[in-house]
Amino acid sequence: MSQTETKLNQDDTAGEGEKKIKMIPDISHGPNFEWRLLTLFCVRALGAGYKFEVTKEWEDLSGKFDDVILRYQVLDDTSEGKPWRYRYLQAKHKRNESEKINATHLLNDDGDFSLPKYFHSFCMIRSGEDIHDCILCTNIGFDLEDVKKNGIDLVSINDQPEEILEFGTQQKTLRYKLKFTNELRRKAFNEWSDVYRFAIALQTCACKDKTDGKNEKIFQRYYVALIEEKVIDSATKTFHEDFVNGKESLSSSAQQLRQTLSDLHGNDWKKWEFKLNNEKRKSDKKGNPLPLKISEEKFDQLLDAFLEKLVFVVNTPNVNNLKAILQAQDMSKYYPGEECEQQTIRLLDEMQNEFSNKKVGYWLKPERSKKILLAGVTTTSQKYQKELDNEVGFNDVAIDKMADKLRALLANNKRIERITTPAPKHTAVKVVSAIRKLPEYDRSGSFLMTILGCLEDRDDRERWKNILKLKTDSHHLLIVVCENETPDADDYADLVPGENLDNKVFFIGRNGVAGMMDDITFEELNEKFQNAVLEKTITFQGTVLTVGDLVGNEPDKVIDYLSIEELLFQKKDVNIPRPDTSECEESLYIKRQLTMVFHESFEKKLAERLNCTIDKLHEMCRITSQGEIKLSDQDFWEEMSERENLTDEGMSSNAIDESQLICLDEGRERIQIVIISGVAGTGKSTILSHYYTEMKKAKPDHWIIRSNLVEQQTAFLESVTADKVVDFFVKQLHIAEDESPFSRSLLRHRIETGDRIAFMFDGFDEISYRCQQNVIRLMKILARKKTIKLYVTTRPHIVNELQFELSQLAHHLQILAEKDQIDYLVRYWQSNLREMEMENKSIIIQTFAESLAHRVSQTLRDEEKSFIGVPLQCRILAECYQSELEKQIQTNNVTGCETLEHQHFDLKSLYERLLDTKRRIFREEKAESSSFNPIVSCAIDFLIDDIESHLTKLAIETLVVERKDVKILWPSQQQYFHSEAEKSEKKNKITDLGVKYGLIVRSKGDKQSKVQFLHRTYAEYLFALYLHRGMDINKFDNQLLDKKPVRDLVVNEILVEGHYHGVRVFLNSMLKTGHSQRTELPNQLQKLAKSLEEHITALPQHAEPSDRHTNALTVTLPTPNLFYTLLNCLDGTLNETERKRVVRSAFQHPFHFSTFLYWRSGQLFQRVLSYYDDADAVDVERIVKELLHEPMTLRYSPDSYVIVWNNEASKDVVEKVLEFMGKNGENLKQVLNPEQSKFRPLHTSVTLLHFFIFNEYYNCLLSQFLRFLSSIYVDDHNFTELIKFTLKMQDYNNDNWTFPSNNGIEKTLDILRDLSRPRVMEGLCHFALVTGVFENYYQPFAADDEDSLRDPARMTRLHWAAFNGDMEAMESVGNWTCSVDDSFTPFYVAAARHHKLICHTILASLKGILTADELRKQYKGFVYTAMWDAVCFHNFKMFQLILESVKQAIGRHYLMALLKSEKPVDSFKTTQFDRSVSSSILALKNGKVLFKIIAQVLLEDGSQNGYTDLNDLVFHEKATVEIVLNNIEEETFQKMVDVNGLQNWTKRVFLYDVNWGFRLLSTVITRFTLNQRREFINIITSPNIPTYQFNVINVSYWEMWFENKFTDPDFESLDKLLKLLVDGIPKMIFNYNVAIKALMCQNEKLSTVASKYISSLNYLKFKARVMRNGPKVMNELFTWQSTQERVGRNWINILPFYLGKMGKYHFEKLVNTILSLHTEKHGEKTIQISLWSKYLDSYYKVEKVDQFLKLVSDKLGKRAVWKVVLHKDCMGFVLLGAELQQDKKLVNALLTHLSDEDRDFIENLLESSLFSSRRYTRDATTEPCNCQPMNDCWCWW
Repeated sequence: MSQTETKLNQDDTAGEGEKKIKMIPDISHGPNFEWRLLTLFCVRALGAGYKFEVTKEWEDLSGKFDDVILRYQVLDDTSEGKPWRYRYLQAKHKRNESEKINATHLLNDDGDFSLPKYFHSFCMIRSGEDIHDCILCTNIGFDLEDVKKNGIDLVSINDQPEEILEFGTQQKTLRYKLKFTNELRRKAFNEWSDVYRFAIALQTCACKDKTDGKNEKIFQRYYVALIEEKVIDSATKTFHEDFVNGKESLSSSAQQLRQTLSDLHGNDWKKWEFKLNNEKRKSDKKGNPLPLKISEEKFDQLLDAFLEKLVFVVNTPNVNNLKAILQAQDMSKYYPGEECEQQTIRLLDEMQNEFSNKKVGYWLKPERSKKILLAGVTTTSQKYQKELDNEVGFNDVAIDKMADKLRALLANNKRIERITTPAPKHTAVKVVSAIRKLPEYDRSGSFLMTILGCLEDRDDRERWKNILKLKTDSHHLLIVVCENETPDADDYADLVPGENLDNKVFFIGRNGVAGMMDDITFEELNEKFQNAVLEKTITFQGTVLTVGDLVGNEPDKVIDYLSIEELLFQKKDVNIPRPDTSECEESLYIKRQLTMVFHESFEKKLAERLNCTIDKLHEMCRITSQGEIKLSDQDFWEEMSERENLTDEGMSSNAIDESQLICLDEGRERIQIVIISGVAGTGKSTILSHYYTEMKKAKPDHWIIRSNLVEQQTAFLESVTADKVVDFFVKQLHIAEDESPFSRSLLRHRIETGDRIAFMFDGFDEISYRCQQNVIRLMKILARKKTIKLYVTTRPHIVNELQFELSQLAHHLQILAEKDQIDYLVRYWQSNLREMEMENKSIIIQTFAESLAHRVSQTLRDEEKSFIGVPLQCRILAECYQSELEKQIQTNNVTGCETLEHQHFDLKSLYERLLDTKRRIFREEKAESSSFNPIVSCAIDFLIDDIESHLTKLAIETLVVERKDVKILWPSQQQYFHSEAEKSEKKNKITDLGVKYGLIVRSKGDKQSKVQFLHRTYAEYLFALYLHRGMDINKFDNQLLDKKPVRDLVVNEILVEGHYHGVRVFLNSMLKTGHSQRTELPNQLQKLAKSLEEHITALPQHAEPSDRHTNALTVTLPTPNLFYTLLNCLDGTLNETERKRVVRSAFQHPFHFSTFLYWRSGQLFQRVLSYYDDADAVDVERIVKELLHEPMTLRYSPDSYVIVWNNEASKDVVEKVLEFMGKNGENLKQVLNPEQSKFRPLHTSVTLLHFFIFNEYYNCLLSQFLRFLSSIYVDDHNFTELIKFTLKMQDYNNDNWTFPSNNGIEKTLDILRDLSRPRVMEGLCHFALVTGVFENYYQPFAADDEDSLRDPARMTRLHWAAFNGDMEAMESVGNWTCSVDDSFTPFYVAAARHHKLICHTILASLKGILTADELRKQYKGFVYTAMWDAVCFHNFKMFQLILESVKQAIGRHYLMALLKSEKPVDSFKTTQFDRSVSSSILALKNGKVLFKIIAQVLLEDGSQNGYTDLNDLVFHEKATVEIVLNNIEEETFQKMVDVNGLQNWTKRVFLYDVNWGFRLLSTVITRFTLNQRREFINIITSPNIPTYQFNVINVSYWEMWFENKFTDPDFESLDKLLKLLVDGIPKMIFNYNVAIKALMCQNEKLSTVASKYISSLNYLKFKARVMRNGPKVMNELFTWQSTQERVGRNWINILPFYLGKMGKYHFEKLVNTILSLHTEKHGEKTIQISLWSKYLDSYYKVEKVDQFLKLVSDKLGKRAVWKVVLHKDCMGFVLLGAELQQDKKLVNALLTHLSDEDRDFIENLLESSLFSSRRYTRDATTEPCNCQPMNDCWCWW
């Protein structure tokens, strides 16, 4: 129990009849009274705002006024500052409060109220201090009469202010000052002097055996003086002899003492002896002088001063009441009433403990007093802080940042600050942690914290006002945590009034408008709480994972505050649901194969979409191996507004492995966008579900979002923008819980970064066009992140739209093989019939499945297989034949089902059987009834009719987009006698029965319980069945087509629009095949024909491809029965002229007749051609061009060529075209142009002839075509030139077929002979000679004068001699140079016949008779044509013979000239369309064989010149270098490189172009040896190579390369080079500053490529070099005109090298370089511009700006950010450039990293008119330009 709680003495009286008990006297009341007074002084001095200190029991300081000593500072104008002023108090507590103070008490020399005693204490303390008062405080009063009677007047001072000893009106406390009468003053003068009191003290000491404690102090004070002034003899311990005798040598003070003793005692004093303790005296080194008697005047002054300062405070509350007053009046100011008692007890105890064991002189200071007083408040505050600390904690970085912000708040003059945050409690923790780091707040309890609720009550607020009024060095700050919004500062201004400027209040709340903003981020949490968040488990799409598993390596970018709050503080579990994948029965799943096929029609349509030619498309585009369409020209990309691009080569059908499609590893090659195309029922939805399952197994932390587009079609009616994607998935598609912040944040992060997320969109073809466009738009947004995988399923009829929009080729689901079909059927039946335990069940199931699958594959037509996928077909078969199988099992029939042998399957019968099965099952199982009861049976039949009618209506509603169209097709039947509720009930009942029927199902989890078909084809079948009743000519009992709106809807939409394709396929299967019957049509079909006529003739005549509107006839071509039905309707309704007009209108442009070729439908084509029997030349030319010429000029892969051309169906179409051409020859003369003798590759005649000659599959049609061509080309010369030109084109497009051994010559000559065209054959004789068939067609002409006549082979005697190798005959002729046709020389004949000697002799003779100049001009005539014909017709022996002859007979130089020659002008020349043919020999398809021959000829003499010559040939033509190098064998290649050294060889590569050279070398370098690679590094990095001068400084090839702008091929080349030269990377990256320049001149791909091959150590070295040299290089590059644009765009790439704690100095230099102004000349004007302003005006990326400014903030501080943001060039503040461009994201990025104050300042400026524009300003030399920098002003650009 505390001392203050000790009860005072019990009342010693007892009740009546009780024995009186004597109690132990209580002696603690006096000390308790003193402690409570001291406590009162401390508390009230604090409340009064004193700067004070308090102590007690310090007699040397205060004499007898030592119970409470308080000193406080007062303002003083003197230079001394703030001196102390003292209040001294002596407390006297009496248990008997009736006792009175009388005069005796006051005037005695000793006692509790002795005025002499207190006077002398006053005199002792007066001299050194400023005294406020000296108080005698007691709980008793005066005996007023006695006091007055003895000369003492009591003067009340109760009217004077008193801040401490005021106890309220209920107390009778009085304060007095004393006034003495003159008589009493004289008495006091005599008796109160120091000499008089000292004499009395000596008497007392002498009269006692020893000194008491009181007098001991006197001797301690005057001991030295008594001995030294010879008053006492220390040896005798009596008065000194000199003092006794009164010698004159005594001091005046000693003489006054002697006189006083004599006056008092006569001479008795001289014999006094003293009991002195000399041992104690030894420690006194010095003492006070003996007291002197003062004058009466001076005494009066002292007495007046004493009486002025002396204050009697009487009748004070006693010790108990004083405690109560402390509790009620003082503690209640700081504590709630219920806490006051406890806090008062604590306060008194702690005050007493404070002085325990303290040395005299200890001062209790205000800080400590305040701490003791408010310990309870502090404890409550700290308890609240601890509660918050237990919830969350922050790391040092976050705390330091907050501390920086708080310093600014604490330094300003605002007394109330508001901090806005989403998490007030947790921001409070951060604030508290930061405050503790501030030196002025580093002490415990140096600030207080509370909640806003503690300020809302008036009493509570008053208490906090009192707390904040306490003026000390601590508790200047109150932190108020608000649960909701931060309050208005004005509402709480009274908490810290103006006089308390040192005090501040921080309100921390939500949604404040003004004040400091704070956010809670994950990266700010300390390790403990970060781990707590990351270790939190959630259910993620069915798998329990930790948050850490999901957020990866960047948790701070995912976990925002709301997520932290949800994960740490909310009790509910986080659950991210998985999509419904129930349609995938894994037990039945069969692995599927997908292929990616590039159709030629796709290329054509893409060219139309891009509004460019096929050639242009080939020039600009390519397709990757993953089917991604990419553009090589960025400008072309932007111009066409397409996402990716195309190739110039056809893509073959590539089987795609399933693992590649579901690959989620970023490091592996994978396909980003997977378009899965397949006909209805192929299992597109199933495969998506399977992919989902497999992907989740492999990567459970990947978020795979699957969307059923049909179910969610309503959500996709609205377009989604990039900033609303996350909200769309959460709120509209309910992918994650709307109330789960973590789910939303995770989804947002994964979409924005592309991290571990995939999207699956199922059923693209089943939604409306508007929804499709919105889905495409959404997918494009998602595809911006290349790591996001996208899947979308669709039917083939609209797959092109997706390919165009998403720039990705589709993957096509392949048909299930028969063994897979059997496997599916077996699995299905084994699962469904598992309860049937019969013998041989498995065998029967297997046999039955095999029989059924085999029969279906035999009877189901291909076109129907192409519509309905085999998986759905298998499912239908499994359902339909399960009952049959059960019978087989029950009868144990293992031989198979005989009924299947005669069963015919087609689409119609398959679905009819399905409906029959559903009816039977419904009747037998669902309706639970048998058919023996006719009434019940009839009722069930009616019910089934109602159900199927309802299902038909539902099918129409499912497939028809517009509601008004639904009403047209299915008019509502008004039933006025039924209420709406009854109608709704009936509808629900029939719907429930429809669900039992087995074709529809209610949507899972749908609040409105929507109904949908199990498969879309069910709806399409029912809709087609509904339409068929109105269109079947044989069963026309339906009035559906009577109404024009219905006919118009059928003709304009159902027969045209893509999403009705399935309906048309089913309708086609229901209609009978037939041609025009010329029978009378029903009236409804005649009306349909009229509607069709109106539909077709109303179409625009010349529609652009992008605006084309297809018509019912062209759309129904794939459904021939339906197509024939429409034609039959036209034939039966319109006359011949009208029919032709309608059909020709339908097939006009943009319809392309190649459609018949690709669909391989000769019968359809024949029917259409029947309407063109009198076509004009325009139509005839169009048909021929579109069906033959244009498809023949396309490039195909070998496989796709066979698919398109080499099949009987295509041949049938081609044959019909040839028949059509034969009938319309006159109309084709213009396009075939038989008068022409000069041809080009794409000439129609050349293209067609080339096709029929060289495609052996069409050998049977070659004769027919040549016969037709012969009838057109009457002129022999023109016909000959056509055939010659075509035959020389055999290398053209030669990947598409296998060439015949005779190169087409032999069969051509055979047909020409049959056609009797001898002159044409004569013109082809030299081709026959080269190909070795000459003797089969040509014989010598017999004549008398053979030399003057030409035989049919144009051969002279000299030619025949050369032909036969007869040298004698040749010599006899004599003149070997004579020839009618210089190209067909005897040399040509001899070379073709391989007569080397004759060839050599002819050339040697030629050299001998011609001058050198003549030889150079004429020798080619002998050998040029011969050599090229040998090359063209692959006569390699002839080719080698010619080369050897030229080299040996004429010389090596002539041979080199010949080899460098181009093709003859009449040969097929290279075009941009076909790269397979070049004018160089070495670039031909047979270039490898040819080069080997050339090398053999050049090297046969063993001279090194041969390798030099080979190098000359290789580098002769830039376009062929790479092709030729690939044709060179390894040994030859090495010797070619070594002959003149690698340096010279490399130089020849770079002579063409450095960029091109490095691209070439990146592939060639694989052939270099290790030593060659090392030498190559030295070659490309050495600046001493005399290759290129820049500002008179030699540079290296390596540097030259990086000075050019890199494209994708350059980066690919760099990647290859670095991979192969990894050992030389240090030399390349540390080669002067080349790598740094490259870093700033190329885009960020450079870092991506290079980082793969740089070691960690080299990276650190390079980083140091970048930091050191980066600013210098940047300044240099920005100064050069050639690199200014690129460094302005790419300088941001070097920022990652400045990350980390190091490099502040270098980074500051970099920032200064970026901001430094450079002078630029623009025309006649001069401007000052910086790299920073250039970047923001022209090249900026918001994320890069944010990255840069964050780095500036982290390394250089907020003021540096201010400098960058408010950077100014000659046009003004750069910030305005961003503002003028209306890029709010950029503005936000610029302002984000500023301090709050700076940001507010700039935002205010932007809103004001001070920042009005950004323009050029005047410089010293030019007039300003008034243009805006982003406009097209010449002075800017």
